[in-house]
Amino acid sequence: MIDAEQLSCFIAVAETRSFVQAADRLGVVQSVVSKRLRRLEDELGAALVDRSNRRAIALTRVGALFLEEAREALARLEGAARVGKGLARGEAGPLRIGYVFSAAMTGLVTRIARRLAAARPGVEVRLVLMETPDQLAALADGRLDIALTRPRPSYPAGTEAHRIHREGVILALGSGERFARRGSVTVADLAARTFIVPQFQESVGLIEHVRALAKKGDFLPVRTIETPDYISAASLAAAGLGLILAPASLQKLGLDGLAFVPIADFEADFELMLVRRAGVAPGLADILLDEFAQ
Repeated sequence: MIDAEQLSCFIAVAETRSFVQAADRLGVVQSVVSKRLRRLEDELGAALVDRSNRRAIALTRVGALFLEEAREALARLEGAARVGKGLARGEAGPLRIGYVFSAAMTGLVTRIARRLAAARPGVEVRLVLMETPDQLAALADGRLDIALTRPRPSYPAGTEAHRIHREGVILALGSGERFARRGSVTVADLAARTFIVPQFQESVGLIEHVRALAKKGDFLPVRTIETPDYISAASLAAAGLGLILAPASLQKLGLDGLAFVPIADFEADFELMLVRRAGVAPGLADILLDEFAQ
């Protein structure tokens, strides 16, 4: 099997035309150069160096033709070694990141991709839009390296969770609603209204915020419409079919017919978590946590 040491010795001898100078270049004794070159010739089944004239070492025809191949092969081996070491340190290769829709709305996904590109240009960031339960399942079975999720009561074994974003709430509603143009609304204004809850099955925080608001306004039980995602919820709200107690970043959606009004007497936080598999790309995760963790 041809190896990098054999190729290095042949290239050094070919370029210096001297076993002594080749040994000096490689930092080994002359006998080592001779042995490695001989093993390479045995592997190829042909002499690469004409040893008949000790004062003027020359390449054989095979040696002259093989020299460029040897240089390219050695460069590929060295490149593969660099990539392998980079992968082991988390400095190269693919990094699979899942995210929920609101992580994109906050600009967090863009900031993370930009930060990684600046810090580790050898890393290929692969983004996948997924709901929180799907992300956690993908982390557990190795299909994701990092997940940007809504908070959960618990996380899969072998993962670490860190809060990286927090924002307030705002009311999203159709622009035709009677208080859509107000400077703010109160909890009392929202009594007996229907609330649209995106990501209902996975968003403990979303539905709990709605129930907390209804409890404060003394209008429990609250009427809800469940939707799988924010785009569906926003479309229904714009059509006047309900209200969304939404993270403030949803204002960036820019959907026609959708208005936003703050709630003067109600405060709540929406959080985003960075969840990673323990031991996977620790250097990269540490870069993100240093910048974004709260």
